[in-house]
Amino acid sequence: MMSPGRQPMDSQSLREPLRLYFSFNDPYSFIVFGAMKNLAQNYKVNVESHPLGGYDSSGVFSTDEAQAAYWKRDSERFASSAGRKLSYIPQVQDSTMARRGLYMAQEKMLGAKYINLVFALRWLSAGDISDSSQMIKALSYLELKEEGLAAAMKSDMFGQNLAHVEEMAMGDGAIGVPFFRFRGEGFFGAHQLAALEALIRSDPALVIHHDASYGVIPPQELAARLQSGVETLVLDVRIPKEFGAGHIPGANCIPAKVVYRSLEKLEREWSIVVVDDGGVEANETAFLLASEGFKKVSVLSGGFPAWKGSEEKGIEKWHDRLKS
Repeated sequence: MMSPGRQPMDSQSLREPLRLYFSFNDPYSFIVFGAMKNLAQNYKVNVESHPLGGYDSSGVFSTDEAQAAYWKRDSERFASSAGRKLSYIPQVQDSTMARRGLYMAQEKMLGAKYINLVFALRWLSAGDISDSSQMIKALSYLELKEEGLAAAMKSDMFGQNLAHVEEMAMGDGAIGVPFFRFRGEGFFGAHQLAALEALIRSDPALVIHHDASYGVIPPQELAARLQSGVETLVLDVRIPKEFGAGHIPGANCIPAKVVYRSLEKLEREWSIVVVDDGGVEANETAFLLASEGFKKVSVLSGGFPAWKGSEEKGIEKWHDRLKS
C-alpha cells in the first residue's frame, strides 16, 4: 500500500472560479464556449458554465431590426475569425428544455459534452432546441436514458436550478451574454476575452507552465509493472459508467473533468499511469498533473481499448487507493 501521509497541498494547486453566463440562443456564447477550454488548460481557473434564458431575445434576435442585422453580421465575422461557420434558423427558440436537461447531464458529469451538442444542434445544424425529439436525437451520443432525459427537459424537476442561476447572474452583475465573472470583476461580450485573459495572466500563480513533461507507457509494459508489484496508481479518467463496465484491476477512477478538484487525493511522489478511452483526456490530465508538480506521470498508450490484460467490473473499489 502507498504511504498514507501527505504534505499540505500547495495553495497554487487550487483553481479559482471563473463563471461564464451564456445563452444557447447566442452565437457568441457558442464560439466562446470552446475558448474556455483553452483558458482552463493554460491557467489555474475552474470554468463554471451557467445557462441563462433572460437574454434569449437579445443580440441577433433583437426586435430592433437594425440592431439584429448588425449583430448578425458581427457574430458571423467573429465566428469566421475563430474558424467556425454559423448556420441557424433566424428566430429565437425556447431554451427552457435545453437548460433543464443540462442539469441532468451535469449530474452524470457530462455537462461540457451536453453543452457542445446543444450548441451544435442550434448553430451548426440549424436545428430547433425547443423540439424535444431533435434534442434527444442530438444528445443520443451521451447515452443518457431517453425517458429520463425527456422527463428532465419537460418537467420542472430542475426549476430551482434555473431560478438559482438567474438570481446568481443578477448578483454577479450580468447585463447580457456571454458574461464572465472573475475575482469580482465582470466582462460583458465575447470581445472582452482578451481583457479577461490579460487579467488572469497578470497573476503568475495562475499560469500553468507548459514545460511540464510526462511519459507514455505501452500496455504490455504496464502489465509487467503491475505483475511485478511495483507501486503504481492506475488513474482511470473515464466517467464512472465507463469505468464500471470494465477497467484495469486495481485502477481508481477520477473523471478527467474533476481531476483538478481532487489533487489532494493524490501523492506527488506516486508513480501514476493515466488511462482514458483512447482520446485526448489522458494527455490533458497527465499534463495537468505534471504542471502541478507530479514527477512520475505516464499515459497508457491507446487507452483502455488497447489493454489486453485481465479486467475488473463495477465501481465498488473506484477510490480505494485515493486519500479521503
